[in-house]
Amino acid sequence: MKLLRRAPRKRAKEERKVVRRRVAPPTVREVFTAFSLTFFEKPGKALAKTFEFDKVLTRAGLAIHPVKYSAETISLTILTTLFTVVAAALFTAIAKPPLLTKVIAVLVALMIPIMVFTYRFAYPYLRASMRRNDVNNELPFFMAYVATMARGGYSLEKVIERVANLRVFKAVREESRKIITRIKMFGEDPITALDSVALVHPSSRFRDIILGYTTTLRSGGDVLHYLEIRTRELFEARAREVREVLNRLMSFLEVYTIFGVIVSLTVFVFFAVQGAITAAQQMQRGGMAMSIDVATPMLYNFLVLPMLGFFIMLAVHINQPRTPVNYNEVYATVFTFIPISLALFFAVLIVLGGVEIFMAPLTLSGVKALIIALAVALEVVSIPGWLRYRALVKGYRGFVQATADFLRDLSEVRKTGLSPERCIILLSQRSYRGLTRVIERAAAALSVGFSLEDALRKALKGVREWFTVAAFRFLTDSIVVGGGSPEVVDTLARFMQTLSELEEETRRRMRTQVILPYFGSVLLSSIPVILLYMLLALAKIPVEAATPLILVMMTGAIFNSFIMGLIAGKASQATLAAGFIHAAILVALSIAVSTATLLFIGA
Repeated sequence: MKLLRRAPRKRAKEERKVVRRRVAPPTVREVFTAFSLTFFEKPGKALAKTFEFDKVLTRAGLAIHPVKYSAETISLTILTTLFTVVAAALFTAIAKPPLLTKVIAVLVALMIPIMVFTYRFAYPYLRASMRRNDVNNELPFFMAYVATMARGGYSLEKVIERVANLRVFKAVREESRKIITRIKMFGEDPITALDSVALVHPSSRFRDIILGYTTTLRSGGDVLHYLEIRTRELFEARAREVREVLNRLMSFLEVYTIFGVIVSLTVFVFFAVQGAITAAQQMQRGGMAMSIDVATPMLYNFLVLPMLGFFIMLAVHINQPRTPVNYNEVYATVFTFIPISLALFFAVLIVLGGVEIFMAPLTLSGVKALIIALAVALEVVSIPGWLRYRALVKGYRGFVQATADFLRDLSEVRKTGLSPERCIILLSQRSYRGLTRVIERAAAALSVGFSLEDALRKALKGVREWFTVAAFRFLTDSIVVGGGSPEVVDTLARFMQTLSELEEETRRRMRTQVILPYFGSVLLSSIPVILLYMLLALAKIPVEAATPLILVMMTGAIFNSFIMGLIAGKASQATLAAGFIHAAILVALSIAVSTATLLFIGA
């Protein structure tokens, strides 16, 4: 009987155990969101309604509720304001800095919350702009691909599904996945799903083409003719846009050169004159323990100039045509060497006797040790990134031109009636510079019985030239689905030829702009310090009196030379990874000029 009584109790106990579920604790982000909505939901609604965040977030492709985003923006701004105001008050109360430093601290405390709010406000617009540019970059290839699939008899839904799985596309692949989501989750037909995505898209070109395409489908018009006409127009517009973008990039570099070099020289001359006057006044009072305020030069060198470089780099990134190819290996290499560079910084500082800058009055020998240690640290970060990037892109110069030549020859040989596979095997005997090894691998794979798609995939493995990969992807599908007519191949060859000419023109025109940062680095590393030395010599004041100002000027010149190199690489090669070669050379040039300048002034 006892066992019979215990059985229901045991069962009930087990059921209670099953019902209990382990609830994960809320994350910091969830707590912050709950806090923001609790205290700032009403202001968030007003802010979202005023600036129409619902439309902006939709155009940016962000799946965030506008009230939530607005409430978090207000919360971040208020918390940042409290933090910066308290920090500035404690700094002025404890450190008791000069009046100018207090004014700068107050301005920084006020500017940081404004910058936070501005960033949160501008972020959806930046995302929408990047979404528009990325889609516009891939749109010509996408339309050519759709035209080829339509020629082969593929349905609209099958084309979208195929594009959604193609790794050669990035931005268009994301748009295709949005369309597939609306078809399979919301039950919309393909044409309605296309309309839904296109109507809220930030790219007017994508919107017009897709809406025209769906209208042609609904009205029963000649879809293939529409796609071919629009594809040809896109190819021509792409060539014009690249030239316009090139002019904008040159304007950005000129602006950075003007403000980063010419204005900086003017400001540094002002700092030098101010430092010399301060030293002269204190010498007249009979004291050698001089105190020169370096807060403003430090703020300009390590905040204003880097921020200017960041905004120029952001403007270049937004306006520059980009490809889905990334260089994450380069950035991983750079981050791996950051701890090593920090260790070498302190090691070099100790070996050169620069530790005295932390324990004794600052001397010119300490300045020399510090700038050499800083240069070594930056070189240790830059050189491995440069070598890694060089290894990734080595041998790809001229790939676009070689691809255009190969496609043109393929179109001509195809007119003889040979199969596409046989044409590729025949053309593998010709020389296409760096592309020859790719053609030979494809021909070898075709000769042993691989399919065309498998052969080209194996041949293109590891190739990082996106235009070549996209062209061969298009060629493969045009052959598999549409038979690979000579007209289609010839159209692609003409476009690749145009891209090759634009690439050469870009390299030629950007070459002169890339040289400007080198002159700027030399000027920033020498002119301000030499001018300060001459002013002090006229007043018969030892140069050691302005050692703190010399330290700020020289370390700032080396650091900003590093940033100049990154911008030069980004503007010339459309990737930040290419900037490490310029950064390494500019840092070496800057430390050489700085060392020579110190020798000139008697260090």
